[in-house]
Amino acid sequence: MLSHLMVGGAISFLNFGIHGVMTAVIVFATRHTANATGDLHMVARIFALLTVTMTVLTCAHLTEIFVWAWFYEHAGVYPPGDISVFEAAFENYTALGYGDAVPAKGMRIFGPIASLNGLLLIGWSVAIIFEVLRMAELQVGRGVPKGR
Repeated sequence: MLSHLMVGGAISFLNFGIHGVMTAVIVFATRHTANATGDLHMVARIFALLTVTMTVLTCAHLTEIFVWAWFYEHAGVYPPGDISVFEAAFENYTALGYGDAVPAKGMRIFGPIASLNGLLLIGWSVAIIFEVLRMAELQVGRGVPKGR
């Protein structure tokens, strides 16, 4: 059991690293987008910032789900059957749990570990979205510089 917790923790930390890198990408991309959309209407500017943010976050989450699916495949967590390891990883990551994806005996701890990992990363993403909105609000509230 302890070894499974350690392996699950390692996969989770790998995903935290992926999310950290993608957070840095979002910071860079939204700053660039904010500078490029300075003359647009507030709604267009917020739309551009959120489009960039949501696209990067979606890529981050899909990558993290693929990491879990790769692990499931190589560790034999799920026996062959009607559900693919990617579907099982997606269900676990989002804590959806249809109940059709049951890990092999002795491997069941990986489902809850993946769910906890996904919930933490989804929460992190929500915090990023709110920060981008806050940044946009501050930039919109700054007004038009004098001389324009």
